[in-house]
Amino acid sequence: MSIESSVLKFSGHQTFPIRYGWIYKIIQEVNDGASISSQDNVEEQMLSMGMGKNMVLSVRHWIRNLNLVYCVDKKLQSYELTPLAKALFVGNVAYDKYMDKIGTVWLLHWLAQSIPSQFAELNAARWFFNYFNGLRVSKEQLRKDIMLSLSNHHKELNEATLSKDIDCLFQMYSVRRTAINKINEDSFTSPFTELKLITQESSKDFRAELSNESSLPVEVFAYSLIDFMQRKQKDSDGSVINTLSTVSFDTLLHDIGSPGRVFRLSASDLSEKLDKLELLSEGKIAWTDTQGLRQVQLNFTDIQSIEPGMYLKQYYQGE
Repeated sequence: MSIESSVLKFSGHQTFPIRYGWIYKIIQEVNDGASISSQDNVEEQMLSMGMGKNMVLSVRHWIRNLNLVYCVDKKLQSYELTPLAKALFVGNVAYDKYMDKIGTVWLLHWLAQSIPSQFAELNAARWFFNYFNGLRVSKEQLRKDIMLSLSNHHKELNEATLSKDIDCLFQMYSVRRTAINKINEDSFTSPFTELKLITQESSKDFRAELSNESSLPVEVFAYSLIDFMQRKQKDSDGSVINTLSTVSFDTLLHDIGSPGRVFRLSASDLSEKLDKLELLSEGKIAWTDTQGLRQVQLNFTDIQSIEPGMYLKQYYQGE
């Protein structure tokens, strides 16, 4: 997928970043059969979810952005929960209904910010976590960088819309620190701030260093790697075009939509995660570093047939 072929989607959130409790509420709505596209039930959902109209529209946007639902009827715009969403949030045996575990936030971050080979939508957050190469950035500089990168896109990007989306990105991910270098608790409006991927240095400047993401569970990393490899085998139409079962270390670290990019991993941290993943998978996913050639091998008969979340149960239930 090239950046020019992506679908631009820099609006829909009504300027609200996703907040604690929102995912649980909208998951229940979809599970109960309520529409998340019809205008006829907006007022009903305002009452059932206890929020204003713009917030209802925002949370509808976020449940789609997080890829926890899929469209079952394009004409009627009706949606159902994905199997992963059901496993995470629905029923008495749900993995993490109230998002108590940091691994769930990392997993949702992957679902939201990795760029699929099909139906690739681009927004400010996805651009940042896939194309941004720096360590420090301001909102204005990010706006200029995104505008420049999309200068050849067939769709013209509205600068005001982009600026609002950038504001939402930093509200959702950035952690603010006080004058004595303590984390400002007021910045924790969104669960994604827990990941500490972006730190607000001043009113204008932000830092997003590559770091040792020790809170990223290896089981969630496994999901991202398998998901990434499955996408690498497909074209933009979703057709399998190759049976590659190996991927280079540098591809995992630097490619658009890769775990290294989306999780902002350093090379040493990626190495550590791969070591742990080899143990977790009992060698099914192994990597070698021989004479400067570093690559990962997935030892499955058919990568497309395996479930990316095959190791998640071990994280959530300790099995």
